Amino acid sequence: MTHDTPARTVPLRQLRLLGLVAPLVFVITLLSLRPWVIETLGLRTGHLVLGTVLLTSVLVFGWGMYRLIDRTHQAVVEAERQSAALVERDRIAREMHDSLAQVLAVAHLRLRALETRPSVAGDERVRADIDDLATLCREAQRDVREAIVGLKDAHHPERSLLEHLDAFVSVFSRTSGIRTTLHADTAAELNLSPAAEVQVIRVAQEALANIRKHAGATHAAVRVTTRDGHTEFVVEDDGVGFDPGHPRGSDGFGLVTMRERTESAGGTLHLDAAPGRGTRVVVTLPDAAPARPNAPAPARVGEAVA
Repeated sequence: MTHDTPARTVPLRQLRLLGLVAPLVFVITLLSLRPWVIETLGLRTGHLVLGTVLLTSVLVFGWGMYRLIDRTHQAVVEAERQSAALVERDRIAREMHDSLAQVLAVAHLRLRALETRPSVAGDERVRADIDDLATLCREAQRDVREAIVGLKDAHHPERSLLEHLDAFVSVFSRTSGIRTTLHADTAAELNLSPAAEVQVIRVAQEALANIRKHAGATHAAVRVTTRDGHTEFVVEDDGVGFDPGHPRGSDGFGLVTMRERTESAGGTLHLDAAPGRGTRVVVTLPDAAPARPNAPAPARVGEAVA
């Protein structure tokens, strides 16, 4: 958690300097103006004006410092919370890689080796069961690897949302064998709240995972469009599609999870799918205010080809 300490201490140092220097400068200025005020307004009126100005300034300065310190304290607490969460995610990703991912990889290899034994190869039913188990282990390993990428990618808070999506799309395209592209129509950082950005990444990951597992697609795309105070994210594929009224296997749970994540960020999710014509998941989220300036990015953020 020490990597962001310098960034947090800068505003605290500025507040300390402000608290020390501002009252001193104000008092010196007031004392230098005292002779002129008394000469202009008279002794009694001058002292009354100076006292009123002093009292009002003390109250305003005190209230302003209180607000600044409170905001800074909240920012420090939030930064420490986020830093702790990122460190914990990194630890979980390492443990998943060193334990679960390795176990699944070994199980997959051993099942494939078992498949070639003469005693197994001669029994079609046993061989089919072993093949199913090996495929299940392989799919589970891919899920774990994608989860690891998502957890470790979150350990880079300096990245923008588009950069997060671009990194994940590149990894997905390489590991899944499905040519996957990312397109964006904006050259600026997306104007979403941090909570909404997290949910967008998770929904995109879930949608792409469903494409890998069920779509039989050769190409997938993530499209980002901004207009009229909203940002729209579309994840689409050219796969076999499905009937939304009868989702396949884990798709039903995945769709519910994606919808809940979207609604928790104040957005809406629309599913456009039919057998034989692929699937489109459309997430629409309201922009946060005010917009945050950022370095420009290319309109076509990235394209990764397996």
